[in-house]
Amino acid sequence: MLFMKRSILLGAALFSLLFVAAFTGVVWADAISPSQEQEFMDARGALEAARKAEGEKFAPSYIKQAEDFLKTAGSARSVPDAEGFSRASRLARAYAELAKASAELNADVEMLATTHEALLKAKAEIERLKK
Repeated sequence: MLFMKRSILLGAALFSLLFVAAFTGVVWADAISPSQEQEFMDARGALEAARKAEGEKFAPSYIKQAEDFLKTAGSARSVPDAEGFSRASRLARAYAELAKASAELNADVEMLATTHEALLKAKAEIERLKK
């Protein structure tokens, strides 16, 4: 009989502990952490850097994707949905960095084309002066 009472009490205690742990997990699972907030701020900074690198001129679709994911992160913040917030922030940063890299590459290509054109003019001038 004593064993049965202890088993029932132990079972009730275990059930209560599991219930509290599960409930606490549900309540706190979606809290947005400081590191996730930092991801969001990093994404905003990356988007600003992409804009400064003329990303809107050279990579407008990537800029748009980054902006859209930042909006999605903002929406996830208000719910709060920590996983969605973090995922959208990371994607926003990735698209912003892609926009910046694409803009820098295109700017370098333009500069290379300008330099190539100047080189051809210089060669033509050299040939003209040799005659």
